[in-house]
Formats: sequence, C-alpha cells, structure tokens
Amino acid sequence: MQLVEAPTRATEATIAIGPSLAVELSWVLLAAHRDQLRDRHRCLQALYGGPGAMEGRVLSFWRDGVADFGEELVLADRAGLIATTGIDELLAGIASAAAHGPRELRLASEDSSDRAVFLNRLERLARSARLRRDYVALLRELWAGLEETWRKDGRPLVEAATERLRRRLERGASWLEIVTADSEHLSSHLPGLIAKVAPVASVTIVPSLFSGQGLLLDLPGGVLIGLAATTSDPGTRARTDLVARRLKALSDPTRLAIAYSLGDGPMTVGEIARSFELAQPTVSNHLKLLREAGIVKGTRHGNRLELEVRTDATNELLDDLRAMLNREAAPGQSAPKIGPRQGS
Repeated sequence: MQLVEAPTRATEATIAIGPSLAVELSWVLLAAHRDQLRDRHRCLQALYGGPGAMEGRVLSFWRDGVADFGEELVLADRAGLIATTGIDELLAGIASAAAHGPRELRLASEDSSDRAVFLNRLERLARSARLRRDYVALLRELWAGLEETWRKDGRPLVEAATERLRRRLERGASWLEIVTADSEHLSSHLPGLIAKVAPVASVTIVPSLFSGQGLLLDLPGGVLIGLAATTSDPGTRARTDLVARRLKALSDPTRLAIAYSLGDGPMTVGEIARSFELAQPTVSNHLKLLREAGIVKGTRHGNRLELEVRTDATNELLDDLRAMLNREAAPGQSAPKIGPRQGS
C-alpha cells in the first residue's frame, strides 16, 4: 500500500507540533453545522444554542453547500500564522491575506468540488472589503464567546498534549506513527491522503481542544494535521481504568455493604451469608467481583478462608479520586463529518 512507501519521505519532513488558534476556529465554525461537536462541548452549546443567532450567522455566511471553512486555514497559512495563539494577530493577518486573492493553491487533500468552493470564497473575499470586514468580525465574535474556556481549560490541555507528542517525536517516533496512534480516522484515511499530497516536506501537527477525530489539509506552507488533544497517556488510562473497575464493583449496594462489614474485621463466606441473609453462591459471586477489583482479599487459615478489605486498595482509590476530581475538568472532544479533511 502507499502507506509503506510514504513513511520514508514523511520522516524526512520538517515537523512542528503546537497549538493553533486558526485550527481551533476552524472546528468552532464547523460546529455550527455539526451537532456531534456541540454535544461534547458545553461552551459550543452555549455559543450556538442561545438567543444571539450566532448559529444562523455562521450557517448563512457562505450558503454554498460546504460546511468546512477551509479558506480560514488557507488565509492563516498564507499569513504565516498557523502557529499563533493571539486572536488580534491572527485576525489582522487573515484580513491582510484575504485582500490578495487565491494565488496558486493545490489543496491536493480536497476533492475538486470543495477546492472550487474554497477558491471561490477567496476570490469573493479579495473583491469585497465589506465581506472581509464581516468575515473577520464573525471570527472575532465567535472567539470572544470561547476565550475564557480556552484560557482556563483549553490552552493547558493543548499544551500538555503538545508536550506528550513532542516527547514521542524525541523518542524516535515518526510523525506518521504519532498521527495514526492518536486518530483512528486519520489512520484509516491516511494512505490515500498521503498519496495525494506527497512528497511531504513540512508537517504541522496541531492538538486541538475543539477537534473532531482528525484533520488533514494540504496547504502551501505544508501539510496541516489536526488531532484531538486528549488528557490521557497510557499510564493515565491504566490508572483511570483501575479506578473505574473498583467504582463499578462498589456501585452495587450489596457489595458496598459487604465491603463496609468487612471493614470491621475478616469474615468467611458463610458468616457474610448469614449476616446478610443471602445464599452462599450469591455472596461468593459478590466477593468474586470485589476480589477481581482488588478491594477484598482472602487469607486461608487451615480450612477457613477469611475475607477482608484491602485497606491499601481503598486508600489508593480515595487518593486517585481526589487527584482526578479535585481540579478543573477538561472539556471533551468530538467530531464532525467523515471525509478526507475532517473526520467524525
């Protein structure tokens, strides 16, 4: 497959990893068309669900049948501002770049119909100063409604994801390995996409707060790849899985009551059954789940098997819950359409 040939060229590419306000805005614009994105971000629900008619303004801005605002990323790239996180700098650059028309633009990642739409939009922006002012005003107003979320939750999340991706790159992973590990959508679509945009000289990888499952756009400045910024690495995921198993084991009232009783001292299955007036097989099944979750352990004394609570495990569970919950929760991510550029 082409993916076998592409890594050799791709690993020689110049790699940049970092946040991008332009990419965040591209997802925010798409969220006006995609319920999936809004459902995963309360701030997007507030932005588009209130009485301010913001959703209608985005939906009606172009009226050309294409939900993506790919021209916004083209303009940010032309201004050399894909990597900026300053709204004033970005919008000034977009306004300036929009005044100069489409220029040479392959957009090899796009199908011919979408490419024609983006070129038409760029031409319209170049012809009309009023349209450029309306366009920039729309972007500014959208971001004003999300700036606090970005500052408090989004930027720390994206910067942490950026650092994890950079560490993978430093440990020798290729950009293709990084991208396919973090996005099933890009993993499935990448062979065809890389074949369309090859050779790849420059790659910018952007972990994004508002991202769906993946973005790949061929720009004059290089290939732009967007990934969902996630809070989990393998170690974190293993820890949260363990906490979830233990919470599930304790979520049943009878199992929780058994664990509570064992906190007073060890008991046998028969003693627990009599105490709770339950059949021994029922108690054994509850204890099996508690033992598998690591909450209860059994110690044999001759023919007597005594069950007791593992205090180290319960203390660990409480510590993990405090560590996970006693901080601001990061917003979730989600996804729009299935296609070569952005995926759901």
